[in-house]
Amino acid sequence: MSSARYCCSVAHPAGLRRAGTRQGPWRSRVRVGLVAFLALCVLLVGSSYFYFRHQLDSLTRLKIPGLADDESGKVMNVLLVGSDSRENTTGHVADATGKGDDGTGGQRSDTIMVLHIDPQQQKAAILSIPRDLYVPIPGNGRDKVNASFSIGGPQLLIQTIKEALGIEINHYVEVDFGGVERIVNAIGGIKVHADAPARDEMTGLDIPMAGCNELDGYQALAFVRSRYYQTYERGRWVEGSNSDIDRIARQQDFIRRMMRKAVSSGLSNPLTLNRLIRIGVDNVRVDQQMSTKDITTLARRFRSIDPDTVDMLTLPTSDDFAGGAAIQRLDTAKAREYIDRLNGIRPPAPVSVRPADIAIKVLNGNGADASASVAASSLTQAGYRVASTGDAPSYDYSQTIVRYAPGQQAKAAALKSALAAGASIEEDKNLVGADVALVLGTDYTGLRAAAPAAPTTGAPGPGSPDTTKPAPPPC
Repeated sequence: MSSARYCCSVAHPAGLRRAGTRQGPWRSRVRVGLVAFLALCVLLVGSSYFYFRHQLDSLTRLKIPGLADDESGKVMNVLLVGSDSRENTTGHVADATGKGDDGTGGQRSDTIMVLHIDPQQQKAAILSIPRDLYVPIPGNGRDKVNASFSIGGPQLLIQTIKEALGIEINHYVEVDFGGVERIVNAIGGIKVHADAPARDEMTGLDIPMAGCNELDGYQALAFVRSRYYQTYERGRWVEGSNSDIDRIARQQDFIRRMMRKAVSSGLSNPLTLNRLIRIGVDNVRVDQQMSTKDITTLARRFRSIDPDTVDMLTLPTSDDFAGGAAIQRLDTAKAREYIDRLNGIRPPAPVSVRPADIAIKVLNGNGADASASVAASSLTQAGYRVASTGDAPSYDYSQTIVRYAPGQQAKAAALKSALAAGASIEEDKNLVGADVALVLGTDYTGLRAAAPAAPTTGAPGPGSPDTTKPAPPPC
């Protein structure tokens, strides 16, 4: 098994094993970042159209009826599907795809995202759709949305998304697992930040140290695939609060880091760029309507968009069960603004700060066993976005504190108003990785029965950059 390299001097917890053996001009910077970003999201495009035209022409194209017309100047939605087919994965790569996972017997849409581009607003967003979302599948009753891909391939998946969610899809792109590992290795690995040691025995993920960890292709694949993610807190392994939603957060964090790595590693090197395009050709399938010219047109639409401002959104859902299986149910009211945005419908005015707008880092400051994980679970159930959990600098906090990153005071006030026992609020200029940090004191008693929404005081709504998942901590 490949190994991860560690760049932070944090003590290795007792009983944990290490991983197994095994700038230029602004416009140029955006093009370079775009290439690796879309390589990761399987839209492998380059500004050197003629140089790569022959390779792009070699992409496998699928005939998919039912796609919406792509009109010039209008919003474009590209369905990005990470397939869990094992056809092109063998050996340790197959291990990282998830031993014992439900996709091993066939092909399912393991990761479902919609890349949204609005040329008029010069904005882009990626909306993640939980694969466990329970929806009607045309002609097949109700099931998890990823089952539609297994039953009827891309066409039925697109039809399901259109009919169940009302989202129009213009293009389709699919990548398999082999491409993820090869892309990461091609750019020399990727650094991720962990608030605590982490593992997943099903995928082989092994991050034994808190802080920055540099992952190779195998570990990166295990990281984004993990559905049984555990963190090491106060001497024991603790399960995550929600495997599907937690994994989406890791995938979105991973995408942002890939974008930054693309900029810093100087992928303007034609040899490296050519290698990435070659990986894409081998591991990517696109819809038949997406010509090579369409791909480069998509790249041109991105040129005026700073990749760091791409909004990372997740379809709001709640935990539930159906037929004995854990599922996600759509929160229709909260999801409406996201769906309207993808369809080019603008909100009339900013709205109140909502739980889904707030990314929270939950820290154990009272010393109770797994208190951060328990609080994170209740916050997730209430619709908040838990960015991470961990321990506070000490367990001596008698009063709960809500610390907020610069510019996030309205979100801190909204969270405070939702706490049954209240909290003090203070700014933390060094807070990264979340909008606010909830430091649990001994007075913490959970959330109010009905959490009120706080006024925005001019704060933007869900479609604005301030409400996206915060940029990951620097590594």
